[in-house]
Amino acid sequence: MKIGIICGSQRANSQTSKVGKYIEAKLNAAGVSSYLIDLGVEPLPSFEDSFWYEKNGTLQAKWQPVADELKSCDGFVVVTPDWHGMVPSCLKNLFLFASAAEMANKPGLIVAVSSTVGGYLPVAELRISSYKNNRICWIPDHIIIRNVKTCLNDTEQAEGKDDMYIRARLQHSLSLLTEYARALDMVRLSMVADYDTYQYGM
Repeated sequence: MKIGIICGSQRANSQTSKVGKYIEAKLNAAGVSSYLIDLGVEPLPSFEDSFWYEKNGTLQAKWQPVADELKSCDGFVVVTPDWHGMVPSCLKNLFLFASAAEMANKPGLIVAVSSTVGGYLPVAELRISSYKNNRICWIPDHIIIRNVKTCLNDTEQAEGKDDMYIRARLQHSLSLLTEYARALDMVRLSMVADYDTYQYGM
């Protein structure tokens, strides 16, 4: 079992990164392998259509190491900040690169973070517009971490009632994610999906 953690903030040392590292530690403690990409530290170049026809181009070279890691994952946690009610452009950019080869029929858990009481609009945005061609399967659960600066600051010690709740709720959703990953492995092994013929979602 390997879970990919995508930290979708363009800022270095972001609260999004903090949450991603906390999730990584919890997965590893449970015996689940992980791959973490922090887009504030390892940004992808801006997507453009040359990616599709220049098979050995610069964009392909930049994407291939990330693609190889994503292909090896059984599921994903996508951590997004709430920027003016939107998903940051760096995260949308990653979903432009991603295809069925990396993400199809693998479960995804959305974790939104907000410095105040926001966070729900990025969840809606990802559920609406990010899965069409890569076929990631968002699970019904998602997490919104409001007032994120007061949560998950220490791997083991909670700071208060809200922090304790978020830790417990997040652990529950991570457990669900890993079970979805096991279940959807059967779909991938069935080879019923013909993404050569039906490359694009509707």
